[in-house]
Amino acid sequence: MGRAYLLVILAIIFLLVIFLAKMTMRLSYRKQGRDDRFALGFTLWHGLIHYKLEIPIIKMQPYDKEANRRRPFLRPLRWLRPAFKIKAEIEGKEGRPLSTEKKKVRIPAPARVLDILHSAIIKIKRYHPVIVYLFRHIKLSRFHWQTEIGAEDPSQTGILTGTAWGIKGFVLSFAYQMFAVHEANPVINVTPNFKKACFNTSLDCIFEVRIGYIIFTSLKALAIRLK
Repeated sequence: MGRAYLLVILAIIFLLVIFLAKMTMRLSYRKQGRDDRFALGFTLWHGLIHYKLEIPIIKMQPYDKEANRRRPFLRPLRWLRPAFKIKAEIEGKEGRPLSTEKKKVRIPAPARVLDILHSAIIKIKRYHPVIVYLFRHIKLSRFHWQTEIGAEDPSQTGILTGTAWGIKGFVLSFAYQMFAVHEANPVINVTPNFKKACFNTSLDCIFEVRIGYIIFTSLKALAIRLK
């Protein structure tokens, strides 16, 4: 009987540890000239478990004018060719690579894109209360977004700079509405470059959420699906 009580107590302690554990997610994106890099990291129990996904993205394939001239009958199908090359690398704790994958991503047909968007909108409307519940319990503890922008014409640079400030203000307002940001001190900046045309940006965000809220959200979503 004493052993049964001990097992129950250990099970309760284990569940409390799981439910109260805090997961940290760090999202970063950097574009410097032609160098694009996206990274997404997950940390649990203060680094005891750590995974990181890095994608040195998206290099567009050059358009082969000579091949297009030789085979004009293929011009209508040009959108079917691979448009991007992506290399993704997943790292574990201490930077050890877990897997590396290279692949080409094809752009779907416009009809397929509309179908995907329509399906996504329906699901978002259906699960909107669940999504809001989870977002309300996600803490945004870091939001740094720096951008340098320039055009050949200084007047265009001014317009682009104002537009960039407007977009950043909208994104920051959305973040304040959706996430818990009581302790976050956002840092946003747009630097105009009147000497050359350029677009460089870096985004660094850190989110924190307890595993218990993720489990409760999953249960709520399951309940909606079973209705």
